[in-house]
Parts: sequence; C-alpha cells; structure tokens
Amino acid sequence: MSPMKKIVAHINPDLDAVVAVWLIKRFLPGWEGAEIDFCEPQSTIDGRPADSNPDILHVDVGGGKLDHHQTGEYLSAAKLCFDYLKQQRKEQSLKELDEKALVQIIKVVTEVDNARDLNWPEAKTSRPNFYLHSLIAGIRGMAGSDEETMIFGSKGMDAVFHQIKKSIDAQEELKEGIEFRTPWGKAIAVETGNDNVLWEGEKKGYCLVVRKDPESGGVRIYGRWDKGVDLTEAYNQVRKKDPESKWFLHASKKLLLNMSTKKKMKPTRLNLEEIMKILRRD
Repeated sequence: MSPMKKIVAHINPDLDAVVAVWLIKRFLPGWEGAEIDFCEPQSTIDGRPADSNPDILHVDVGGGKLDHHQTGEYLSAAKLCFDYLKQQRKEQSLKELDEKALVQIIKVVTEVDNARDLNWPEAKTSRPNFYLHSLIAGIRGMAGSDEETMIFGSKGMDAVFHQIKKSIDAQEELKEGIEFRTPWGKAIAVETGNDNVLWEGEKKGYCLVVRKDPESGGVRIYGRWDKGVDLTEAYNQVRKKDPESKWFLHASKKLLLNMSTKKKMKPTRLNLEEIMKILRRD
C-alpha cells in the first residue's frame, strides 16, 4: 500500500493557500484523496525541508518549490502549483476549457495575494466584502478553524471554477447568436441551456439578451438597467399570443421570464424568431 499523501498549508489559510490546496487535490493525479494539514508560517509539518518527502507537498508555506514568499517576485503559491501540476500531468494534459478557466483564476488570486485588488475600481465600495477572498477572511475572523476555512474556501472555488467555465462557453455561444434591433438599441437572441449568456451578453453592451432553452423551451429575457428598457408591452404581447404559457414580468420591467429556478413555469410555444419579432415591435 502506498503511503498516505499530505498537503500542508499555513495556519489561518488565505485565498492563495486555499486555491493552492484546491488545485493539487483537484488536478494533480494521485492526490485527490490527500490529507490536508497546517503548520506555522516559515516552518514545515515535520521539521524537515519542505520537499524532502515526495508524499508531502507544502504549499504557500515551508520555503519549498510551492512557496513563493522567499522569491520577492510578483507571484503566488497558486501560480506555482498550477505550473507544477501541468508539468506533473505530462501526457495527461488539462482540458482546454479547464485550463482557460484556471488561467483566469490564477490571475485574480495572484492579484489578491499581492494586494493588487486594492487597485480594482470597486475597491472603495462594499462589493469586495462579497468576494471569496473576503469571505475566507471572514470565516477566519469568526474564529473558524483552519479545516473549516479550507472546506468553505474549496467549495467556493468549485463554484468559481464552474461559473468561469460557463462564462467562457457563453462568450463563444454569443458569437452564434442572432443580433436584432429594438427601440432601446441592439439586442441578441441565443438558443442555449447556459444562463451565463444573459450576463455575458449584457456585459458586451447588448441592451437586451434573449435565451431560449433548447430542451425545456423556456425563455428568459434580460434588459440592461441603463438602456431604458421596459418590457411591459412585450409581456402583454406574449401573453396574448401564447395564453397557455406562464410568464413573469419583474417589477423593474427589465426582466421577462418564462423559466425560473424557483418555481415551475409552463414553457412558451413561441419560437425564438416570434419572440424577437415581438421585441422588435415593442
């Protein structure tokens, strides 16, 4: 039986330590079931040099190959772990979408670990308090254990990874969308099961994004708050043309939904072209 593998991070783990551990457990073959342990900064778990035991990886601590603190460079343990696992995987390369998402993750983690997040435009607002690195600090601040912090952070990273991949896919799907004009500007319609096209489309500047799910037939229409969008007339039109389906107009008048994650709604029989026609006339 092979020895139990162990990943060691520093006590009071921050985002960089969490992501370093998450990367090794999730993407380094043979380390999926590794035990996680913690030690004091500038030390190792057993008092020996960080890289002396091949079954123990010290990340963001210990002064070894996966610790960046002794380099003085603009770097992070997450970046070192990312490069290391790609090297170790050899012929078993990462999936293209996974690698694209991980590159984005490493960029942000390295910015945060080098205090570059203080230069983010939203840094002077309350928004960063909702970001994962701030929530990790909050868990630590509430006297959460190192284990609790790592579990919370790792679960959060699963969600971040999932969302980034969906957003990358959405950006590609938008290229296949149908652009059309509305009274409020240029809009786009996409037939996809990926809800992230709604946000990615709005970020690209479309005043309106229409998503029709190819499986359920349900539709979600999102309008940008700053484009003067009012979907009241469109709501009246879809109910008139398809009275048997269920539609919901948000109080803001900028969201028109025929599909919800909160309750069952009968999908519309209207196809994408018919919905676009209503929005053009609106």
